[in-house]
Amino acid sequence: MVPAVLGVATALAVTVISGGWGWFQGQWSDPPGLTVHSTIGSCPVYTDKSLSQLRKDSSNDKLAQATPVTSPGDDPATLALTLQARTSEAIVVTGVTIHRVSAGPVPRKGSVIEMECGGALSPRVFNVDLMRPQIRLVPVAKGAGKAVDFPFTVSAGDPEELDLQMFPGGHDVRFSVEVHWISEGEEHSETVMDGTQAFRVIGPGRLPTYSFGDTVSR
Repeated sequence: MVPAVLGVATALAVTVISGGWGWFQGQWSDPPGLTVHSTIGSCPVYTDKSLSQLRKDSSNDKLAQATPVTSPGDDPATLALTLQARTSEAIVVTGVTIHRVSAGPVPRKGSVIEMECGGALSPRVFNVDLMRPQIRLVPVAKGAGKAVDFPFTVSAGDPEELDLQMFPGGHDVRFSVEVHWISEGEEHSETVMDGTQAFRVIGPGRLPTYSFGDTVSR
């Protein structure tokens, strides 16, 4: 089989205030036909703007390029991966590998904005400590769901969603994701990023924190 990347599409959308997410979206597909849609976001988000700058900006997209933040408590930034085969034939997803591209200190300038978060589906949930020497996905139970590990199968009519809860500690971390699967007895893998760049998530550090209402001009 001749490897061929069929398509790469990326989009950076406006932060959805009602859902409280900073969206970074990407999609790729590669023979034999596994498609992955990725979204990373969090309730608190980081912007390099000060509160006064945010108040002066009356546009709807002033937080469009905000960076997901993992709070000290149980409020991690989450990378959601939706996996689906392009045909009715089942594909066995055998694992996901996280590659840390860089890790530095949390920015000292800017603001953390607390957004409102909406509800979620019932995906397979994994904790990911981005600062471990060997990064691995640890399955965890969330809500009424059970902790479920790899492998599992997907098809066109039976997709799966994975929520990777990212923990960068007190760091500014960039990372990529590699999904592994088997189809027709052959092993495949593909790297997923935010378009052409690595995903990014930070810890809150000592940055000032405000609610979204605080950013509205008064």
